[in-house]
Amino acid sequence: MYELSSMAEHLQGIVGEDRVISDRVSLLCYSSDMSPFTYTPDVVVFPKSTDDVVEIVKYANENKIPIVPRGAGTSVIGAILPRRGGIIIDFTRMNKVKEVRPNDLVAIVEPGIVLDRLNAELAKYGFFFPPDPASSPACTIGGMVNTNASGVRAAKYGTTRNWVLGLEVVLANGEVLRTGWPVIKQSTGYDLTQLFIGSEGTLGVVTEVLLKLAPIPRYRMTITMFFDQLSQAGKAVTEILLSGVRPAAMELLDKLCLDVVNDVFKLGLPSREGFIVMELDGTEGSVKDELRRVEEVAKKMGAKDFNWTDDPKESLKLWTARKALVPSLAKIKEGYVLIPLAEDPCVPISEIEGAIKDFQSIAAKYGIISPTFGHAADGNLHPTMIIDPTNPEEWNKMLKMEREIFDVVLKRRGALSAEHGIGISKIPFAREALGRGLDLMRSLKKALDPNGILNPGKMGLDVETRDDPDNFFYAYLSRLKGEFQALKRAYESIRCFRCGFCRAVCPTFSYFTIESRGARGRVILSYYFLTNKVEASESLRQAYDLCTVCGHCMQVCPPGIKIVDIIEHMRRDLAEKGYINPVHKALGENILKYGNIYGLENAPRGELAKELGGA
Repeated sequence: MYELSSMAEHLQGIVGEDRVISDRVSLLCYSSDMSPFTYTPDVVVFPKSTDDVVEIVKYANENKIPIVPRGAGTSVIGAILPRRGGIIIDFTRMNKVKEVRPNDLVAIVEPGIVLDRLNAELAKYGFFFPPDPASSPACTIGGMVNTNASGVRAAKYGTTRNWVLGLEVVLANGEVLRTGWPVIKQSTGYDLTQLFIGSEGTLGVVTEVLLKLAPIPRYRMTITMFFDQLSQAGKAVTEILLSGVRPAAMELLDKLCLDVVNDVFKLGLPSREGFIVMELDGTEGSVKDELRRVEEVAKKMGAKDFNWTDDPKESLKLWTARKALVPSLAKIKEGYVLIPLAEDPCVPISEIEGAIKDFQSIAAKYGIISPTFGHAADGNLHPTMIIDPTNPEEWNKMLKMEREIFDVVLKRRGALSAEHGIGISKIPFAREALGRGLDLMRSLKKALDPNGILNPGKMGLDVETRDDPDNFFYAYLSRLKGEFQALKRAYESIRCFRCGFCRAVCPTFSYFTIESRGARGRVILSYYFLTNKVEASESLRQAYDLCTVCGHCMQVCPPGIKIVDIIEHMRRDLAEKGYINPVHKALGENILKYGNIYGLENAPRGELAKELGGA
C-alpha cells in the first residue's frame, strides 16, 4: 500500500510544489462530477508537459497507484471520479493550441484546451472543430476524446472520433505512443487512434491531439416548429431526415424542457408538447433549398408556429438556451434534482417515435418527473429523471425506471450511450449490451495495463457493479432533516448540477486553476460543510476569502443559483467559528479600539486625513 505523504512529496519532485494538492478541502472539490457518485482522490497533480505525465505514470505503475485523467470535470457518468482513490492528473494547465496548419486542415492541441476557446482561436483562420457538446464553455478536448463526445452537430458532422487524426498517449508503463498522421485518410495497420477514443482513460493517458478541421459554413439558419404531441415531433424528425435534408443540428424537447428554457432565457416561445429546433448550414442557396423541404414535411406532420431566422444573434439565443437545458432543469421543482442515470441512449432513427412513447409510459407508471430531450437527428435521446433525493421511495422507483428504460433501448437495437460513455453509471448494463465484446475489452485492457492502474472501476472492465444509492452525493442531505435553515441552504447548493459553466468566467479559478478556488468548488464545499463532511478550517476559510463576489458566476448559471449568497453565508459561518481573515480581524480590532481602521490614537478627522496624505 502506498503512503500518502511520500506520494505527494514524490509528485512535487516531478512537477513542483505548486502543482500538487493534497489537503482535504481541495480534494473534496474533485470528488464529484455531474453524476450522483462521489469518490475522493488522495492527491491531484497538474502536469505541464508530456514528460511530466511520463514520470507520474511510471511512478504510479511501479507502486500500483490508480491514476485518473481529468479535464473540466463535466462527465455525467462518473468517468473522471477516482473510484479506487489514488492520483487525479488534472490537465487544466496543459491547455495550449500548439499549432494550426490551415493548408493541411489540421491543428495540434494539448488535452486541457477548452472547446469554445479552441474554436475562438480556429475562427481566426476561418475554421472550426465541429463536435459541439452542451458543455462547450467548459469541456476540454481531452475529455471529448476519452468519451467520444459529440453534441448537437453529430447528425451532419459525426462525433469526436470522426475529427481526430492522431494522438500522443502515455501508456501504463510510461512509454509514449504516437498514433495517426496529418492526412485525410490512411490504411496503414490497425487504427490505434480509434482504439483510444472513447476508452475513458482506461488504456492510456492522452497528452496531445491531432485534429481535423472544417471551414466555417458561409450561411446558417435556425428553424423552430412545435407539435401537439411529443411522439408526433419524433415522427417529424424521421420524415425530415428521409426527405434528404442533412441538418447541422436537430434537437427535440418535450413540454417540460421547453417551459424551463422559456422561463430561464425569456424566449417567449409557445408552450406545446413537442418542440424541434434545428440548424441548416452551407451556402445560402443550398440552405434555402433544404428549408423548403423541411417546411413541406412540417406542414404534412401538423407542425405549428413554423419559423426560421438567419439572424446570428437570434440563433445564438436559441442554441445557448438548448446548451444550458440540463442544469436549467433544476428549476422544475423546489428540492428536486436531476439524476443522470438512464440518460444518453441512442436508438435507430426508425425507432425514435416508439422509444419516446415507451419512455413516457414508463415515467407515467412510476410517477417520476421525466423530461425527454435529445439530439434527435441521430437518435440520441436523454430520458432524464428528476426526484427528491432524500426520498428512498423515489430512489427505488427511479432505479426500476432506469432498468426499464435500458430494456427498451436494447430491445429496439439501441446503444447504452451515444456520447457520454459507460463510466460508473452504466456498468450494471454493460454485460448485457456488450456480451462477449466486454471480455475482449478486458483482454485489451490487461495487455496495455497489466497492473490495472488506469482509471480502474470503470466501463465494467474490472467490476460489473456500482455502489448503492446510500453512497451517492445526495445521501448527506438526510443528516439535515429537521434543521430547516440548513436544509434550505443545502437544497440551494444541490441545485448546482456541477456543469462547470462558471469555470469560464470565475476570475479566481482562471488565476489559480484549482477547483477550490472557483465558484463550482465553493458550492460543493458549502454542501459538504452543512452536512458535516468537512469541518471549519483555515484552508476552508481561504477558499471563500479569495472569492471577489463579482457575481459573474451567477450571470452564466442556468438554474440561477445564488452563489454569492452561498459565499456570504459560509464566510459568516466560518467567522462565527473563529476563522477570520487576519487583515479583516486587525481592521475590526482597530475600529473597536481606536475608532478608525488605521490604528491611529485620538486622531481627529483633519489630522487623520493629513496623516494619510490628504482627504
